[in-house]
Amino acid sequence: MTTLEEQIRFILADEMNKSQEKSVTNQLGVFETVDEAIKAAKQAQEKYADCSIEIRDNVIQAIKDGFEPMLPQIAEDILKETGMGTAQAKILKLQNALFNTPGTEDITPEIQTGDGGLIMYEYAPYGVIGAVTPSTNPVETVIANAIMMLAGGNTVYFSVHPGAKAVSRWAVEKINEFILTKTGIENLVVTITNPSIEAAQEMMKHPDIAALVVTGGPGVVHQAMISGKKAIGAGAGNPPAMVDETADLKLAAHNIVESAAFDNNILCTAEKEVIAIKEIKDELIHLMQFEGAFLVTKPEDIQKLTEMTIQENGTPDRKFIGKNATYILDEARISYTGSPTLIILEAEKTHPLVVKEMLMPILPIVCASDFDEMLSVAIEVENNYHHTASLHSENLKRINKAAHKIDTSIFVVNGPTYSGTGVGFTGASALTISTPTGEGTTTAKTFTRRRRLNSPEGFSMRVWKD
Repeated sequence: MTTLEEQIRFILADEMNKSQEKSVTNQLGVFETVDEAIKAAKQAQEKYADCSIEIRDNVIQAIKDGFEPMLPQIAEDILKETGMGTAQAKILKLQNALFNTPGTEDITPEIQTGDGGLIMYEYAPYGVIGAVTPSTNPVETVIANAIMMLAGGNTVYFSVHPGAKAVSRWAVEKINEFILTKTGIENLVVTITNPSIEAAQEMMKHPDIAALVVTGGPGVVHQAMISGKKAIGAGAGNPPAMVDETADLKLAAHNIVESAAFDNNILCTAEKEVIAIKEIKDELIHLMQFEGAFLVTKPEDIQKLTEMTIQENGTPDRKFIGKNATYILDEARISYTGSPTLIILEAEKTHPLVVKEMLMPILPIVCASDFDEMLSVAIEVENNYHHTASLHSENLKRINKAAHKIDTSIFVVNGPTYSGTGVGFTGASALTISTPTGEGTTTAKTFTRRRRLNSPEGFSMRVWKD
């Protein structure tokens, strides 16, 4: 029998919980301040950490079931708010995030047994993870990160890009709605109404944030890395596509054009420049034109494109990031025929369009005399980002050498580089590719701590110690 004092405490606690539940339900994970959001996620994580793997699976399935019928409309909404890419590509990226992202199956315990007893390794949550998301893949990153981090037993504070705040905030709300309806659990993912740089900085310093995951430019990645917290950084890339004389040129042209034009080149993994061996360069360019690329040949037009798309401070002009090739050509007043999806041109390896990550469907082609020069140029223009590279070749030794020397997180052989992200159901999704901090393509396991248990007295069915 409980005392009167205990009954009163129970009643007050129950009323407080009901009041909080009503408030949170109305908010659906969206709060006015960073502190309110993170504290709610912290409270939720403390309970979620005690939940079974079955509940985690139910949470993830709720996200998948809820978003699946909405993908075409989400793609349109992303395009409308950001003005970047194409709706068709975004549907494929959303499908990749939703269905190719590993869940709890990625954190299966590892067990060893022997004369020394039993050793078990399990993957435990960090706590509340602060995740910074980009405008180029806003909802895709929210979905993929939510699945991976929730699979690991974490909760997530999303610091979304202001350029995609409406659709990102909506995605957080829907995730909360789906999870609440299926499991009754609230605030596993949270955000704030009005994201800003200042809010992101506040989040990084908050004591209840256990780890940071940043998908963005070098500035914000640097801030995370000096925060004093566990930081996983997904930084810039400038992926070269190499083509040698042994390649299937028709296939190479198809893959490069399709992949570089995919979502108007805003994927950080997309081919940003081609390095082709001299003897096949002209044929490759001809075949790329057949695949839908438009070749700009006049030096004055190339100069016009360069000056128009690169600002005085050396950064790409946001006006053209993720825009259609035809829009860029029209703005540059360059005549063309048909409806090209990609702009190509020949350039030296030091040209600004070669060495900068432009995130627009402009693909310069650099000539190399042989394989060794081609590989050397590719390593140089990749800028030591260690992000993504590709090679089109039938020479196994060259493939092996290039993969070893260029040292990127993703290396694609005889295929489109978007396959390295999982698009087309080519493996686990890779929406957060952590090159600066070395994790590479992230999965649920990335967002957990590996814990070890030793039991010297057993358990092993192979041996017996009396």
